[in-house]
Amino acid sequence: MCSIGRGCGRAERAPPNSDTGRDEHGGQTDHVSTPTVSPTRRVDLPLAVMAVVVVLFGLGPVLTKLVTAPPLVGALMRFAVSVPILLLLFTARGGRINRRLLRATALPGIAFGTNLIFVFAAVQETTVSVLSTVVANQPAVLLVLAGPLFGERPTTRHVLWTLGGVVGAAVVILGAGDDVRASALGIVLALLALATFTAYWVLTRSARRDTDVDPIGWMTGVNIWAVVSAVPPVMLFTNGDDWSRFGGLDWLWIVMIALFTGALGHVMMSWVHAYVEAARSSLYMLGMHVVAVGLSWPIHSEPVTVVQAIGGALVLLCVAMVIRIPPRTG
Repeated sequence: MCSIGRGCGRAERAPPNSDTGRDEHGGQTDHVSTPTVSPTRRVDLPLAVMAVVVVLFGLGPVLTKLVTAPPLVGALMRFAVSVPILLLLFTARGGRINRRLLRATALPGIAFGTNLIFVFAAVQETTVSVLSTVVANQPAVLLVLAGPLFGERPTTRHVLWTLGGVVGAAVVILGAGDDVRASALGIVLALLALATFTAYWVLTRSARRDTDVDPIGWMTGVNIWAVVSAVPPVMLFTNGDDWSRFGGLDWLWIVMIALFTGALGHVMMSWVHAYVEAARSSLYMLGMHVVAVGLSWPIHSEPVTVVQAIGGALVLLCVAMVIRIPPRTG
């Protein structure tokens, strides 16, 4: 079997629940409908990996704030540094970039790269707190999409705890007491950022749910397309002066972001997508706001307010309660 993005240098045995058919050239190919995992892995390991991902994603905004270069320059450099790191890991495992991998990752990669473009544009028209609050509504959006797309059937308790988590995240974000500013264009751009990130999430969940996709190969292809989608706006909206501001410790922070959040975090998250429902994983990700606020205190001297602490406690409570609810699909 040659799974997406993997080389065929060694034989791979299809799992017991795989279906065998013919590819477009008449050759035999294996399609895995659902990855086979033991009951222990299905419950414990994905949740443990998810917890690590939440911490890594929460570290992202904290490190990003240390970068002195303009956001668009930093975003492109983050993708550009992530690609060689992922390529090195992928090829070391015997993988290879091929047309099938690039075709499969084109849409999610463009969505991933375009998302950062909308984020950059949005913060020119609105405050970061407003943008973050809009994007924090992703779990609620996925509750609506999860049924028709993945057959996920969240219970009433799941819906209520998810809405509580969204409210808690908004309290964490807005509880710092920063000025709130937004134009109509800013709200539209924030909504587009929410839409593109949700599209990336859904496309990755779909690929990991239905096919045997190598997580490192998947994120390599995604980041290649993210670079492609980010280059045009960078060329249009930056100049030499912007690039001259990138240097010194910016390299250290960008490499750390690319390594921990961009490579390790997203690769682990793409693995988790195979075992955790989309509506659940997006709710768990709200914990990154709690991590980001907590780390900003010692690193950026941004104290946590009482309101933020209450919001963070609400997020963690809602996540804990949803973890206790058994999955229901159909």
